[in-house]
Amino acid sequence: MRIAWLVIPLLALAPPAARAGEDEKVSKDLVTFRVEASRDVGNDWVSATLGVEEESADPVALAQRVNDRMNPALALAKKDERLTVSSGPYQTQAVYDKTRIQRWRASQDLVMETGEVKALADMAGKLQAQGLVLRSVNFSVGPDTKKRVDDDLVVEALSVFRERAGLIARGLGRRGWNLVNLTLSDSGFPVPYDRIQPMAMKAEAAAVAPPALESGHSTLRIEVNGTIEVE
Repeated sequence: MRIAWLVIPLLALAPPAARAGEDEKVSKDLVTFRVEASRDVGNDWVSATLGVEEESADPVALAQRVNDRMNPALALAKKDERLTVSSGPYQTQAVYDKTRIQRWRASQDLVMETGEVKALADMAGKLQAQGLVLRSVNFSVGPDTKKRVDDDLVVEALSVFRERAGLIARGLGRRGWNLVNLTLSDSGFPVPYDRIQPMAMKAEAAAVAPPALESGHSTLRIEVNGTIEVE
């Protein structure tokens, strides 16, 4: 006697309602969008870079000459407690005459940062009188101000995100929405200052006036990127 076995796939035994529920879980209506909140803020932080540069055929003597100029400059700048002062890297490069090294050129920078614009301008003038070259001045929003404004912008951006999500759900004729994922990012744009008042270098220390500085504004921005599921 032969016995015939009937093999039925398990999926076929599942009730139609159960399969439909599984399909609904897999298939979701997802919407991804981006919103942002921004604000123009007055710059209240300034940094300046000044440097010295020397040339010599003797690299050892060259290093000593750079140190002899930079050490007094650092000591002078650090006397003002309103300034955060640091020295940049020491850089040396060869100056060639065709294929031969004719001499060496060395340079080093001094960086000052502060929330007191006048203090930095006054010190920059004093350092220029010692022979340092004012390479750049940059304005930005100070750390404390940036944190305070960023906190406000986060609240504002999230509020805009919720409003936009509700608008999307209603526009699609859905009753609501659920958050799937969300990311926050911030960006601030410092304003480089390149309109430094030109001034002639003279031997007298009192001959160099402080540079004329204008702080300007920066734009702080918080971006919210998110994905919602409409239901």
